[in-house]
Amino acid sequence: MLIMILIICFIAIIIVAFTFFYSRNVSNYGSRLEGIENYKIEDKFKDEFKESVLESKSVTKVSMNIKGRIIYIHIDYDEKIELEDAKTIAINSLDLFDEKILSYYDIEFVLKSDNFVILGAKNAINENVSWNNNREIEVEEETDEN
Repeated sequence: MLIMILIICFIAIIIVAFTFFYSRNVSNYGSRLEGIENYKIEDKFKDEFKESVLESKSVTKVSMNIKGRIIYIHIDYDEKIELEDAKTIAINSLDLFDEKILSYYDIEFVLKSDNFVILGAKNAINENVSWNNNREIEVEEETDEN
């Protein structure tokens, strides 16, 4: 009787191991990307987006990367721009997207300058961009105590 129980347990372990290690090819995202083909972002739009944002005098570099349902936008600015102006440029860039795209994708911003690095996020459900609480970089002046 004990041998039968051991054989059944051994078979169960083998079945579980095979289903765990040799299961069907499943996407890293599971079923979260179902229907993403209805919300395609073409390379032409990416190029137009970059050109449009680069029209601002303060912007030096723009990149867009899409992973799953998240659009990562990196914008580099010159050293003369103020933090609030950089945020405004990023928020205004959302007007270039269709409402359909904004309601499906989350958007992550990385804004960089010599004076600041700040991250922002816009969830597909929300209208607003949430910014982290980084402050502008302040250079401490060295005092000569001799």
